Amino acid sequence: MRFYNFIYRTGLALCLGAFGWAHALWSAEDAAEGVAPFSFVVFGDNQFATESPTSGVPERLAVPKVVVALKPTLILHTGDLMDHGYDAGAYERFAEYYREMLAAAPFFPTMGNHDAGKGIGNYGAFLEEQVRRRNAAAYGAEAYAREFVVRLRDDPVEYPTRFNDPGVAAAKRLVPSGVSFKTYYSVRFRNACFISLEQGTRWWANTPLPWLERTLREAREQGGTDHIVVFMHHPLYSTTMADNPPDPAAPGSGECMLPVRRLYEDLFRRYDVTLVFSGHAHLYDRFCVPDDGTPTRATPPPGRYEHDGRSIHYIVTGGGGGPLNPGGWREESSWAFAQNRVCAYHVVEVLVQGRELTVRAQRVSGTAERPVNTLFEQFTIGP
Repeated sequence: MRFYNFIYRTGLALCLGAFGWAHALWSAEDAAEGVAPFSFVVFGDNQFATESPTSGVPERLAVPKVVVALKPTLILHTGDLMDHGYDAGAYERFAEYYREMLAAAPFFPTMGNHDAGKGIGNYGAFLEEQVRRRNAAAYGAEAYAREFVVRLRDDPVEYPTRFNDPGVAAAKRLVPSGVSFKTYYSVRFRNACFISLEQGTRWWANTPLPWLERTLREAREQGGTDHIVVFMHHPLYSTTMADNPPDPAAPGSGECMLPVRRLYEDLFRRYDVTLVFSGHAHLYDRFCVPDDGTPTRATPPPGRYEHDGRSIHYIVTGGGGGPLNPGGWREESSWAFAQNRVCAYHVVEVLVQGRELTVRAQRVSGTAERPVNTLFEQFTIGP
């Protein structure tokens, strides 16, 4: 049967030419595997103010217009939905600002540092409402229940929820920070598994490692999972953040990446995670990190990467409306794997066609009334 499928596809290729061949090949393979193509959009760090949807940054409301125009099947967010998540009614205001987008497709957020702290209760309530009810209304209740497998609060272990609780020291054997509010979750859709971590900053590493490993392992053991996509707030790789704390005498101070990388990277490699999206740094920043540590930096970067289970693609997408973070190039460990960097408001679109992913980064400008999106990068991850 595979031989005849190959002959069929080859015949179509000769008749249709290069573009027609690609489309026909994807269609035939998807039909054979029973997996329909779909797309998702990722963005983050819009940091809405409770009293204003723009706060002088009109791109904040151009972003959701662009997202709706791209017609994704689902949407991921990398955190910092609100500037002050602790404000009363903060996430009700978020739902109001993004009303059209939230009605267009299922929206799956992750917790950022602006969503954490005193505002974690507000965020937790919003998350429940969003993934349980608002997404079902957007997609259709029956179809959402049938096509999306959402596992939120599926961890039976109880964790401290205050850093001064007496159980924090013991809990650190399971969860790095010692506390957790159980806003981490997974979503299975078609041939992809999406995993949202509770990770506001390196100090708020609140996702239990046993839960994460179990979720990754089950995604692989279930079969039919071509892609595992993790989305979290704090980056593992960045051209604007340091590897280590700025003061060696005070290792607990200052922003840095290595503590977070050491927590998760081995698990991501072991279970062949395809893409890791993060925010926190307000720009587009992309890295290809092979398991063996071979440098991949190239100018220009390649347009195609092998989907062979031997590298992970890390994308920082923090261009949703917060103040842009141009910073300066930091030639630390991330430098060896850097592929592209653009300081602009943007969203990232991913087309899923069987085992092939096409990633399209779109610059966003304009206003809600006149949104503009411009493609500034495209690359493929495929077999």
